[in-house]
Amino acid sequence: MDTATAPSPEYLIDLTNSCQCRICDACSVGTEDATCQECGQDTRECTYCDGQCYEYKLDYLEELVEDYAAFNKCEYLRIEGRRMTWQYLSGYAIIKANSKALLDSLTFSGDWSLEFKYDDETNEFTVTRWSHDEPTGASFIISPDKGEDEE
Repeated sequence: MDTATAPSPEYLIDLTNSCQCRICDACSVGTEDATCQECGQDTRECTYCDGQCYEYKLDYLEELVEDYAAFNKCEYLRIEGRRMTWQYLSGYAIIKANSKALLDSLTFSGDWSLEFKYDDETNEFTVTRWSHDEPTGASFIISPDKGEDEE
């Protein structure tokens, strides 16, 4: 029998819709780091992106959200947002507990970057989103929905 476990309390994932692919000319290793982990040489940005730098992070996010929902035995998540857009809006949304609904709620058709962290003391994810209209970052707290807003 599988037992659901909580996500680790460390930095979990950063996700952006801008290519992060880099290559080491010395040993031809692909990476996202400025320095090659294999040989220690500087890397350079790739001129071509096949989307793998994004796809594997989407897979990881999907697994992360599924594990979180299973651990909390929840079907819905609550997202509370602050400092959103250039108007510094605040608000919340209740979404299905899956990675597609989460990404649809946190992203838009423009350039953005998301940084996900998990706090094991509060059992919440914090997400910071940077974009053109949010240069200092919008912040989001993601937690299991407890149904408190239902009538």
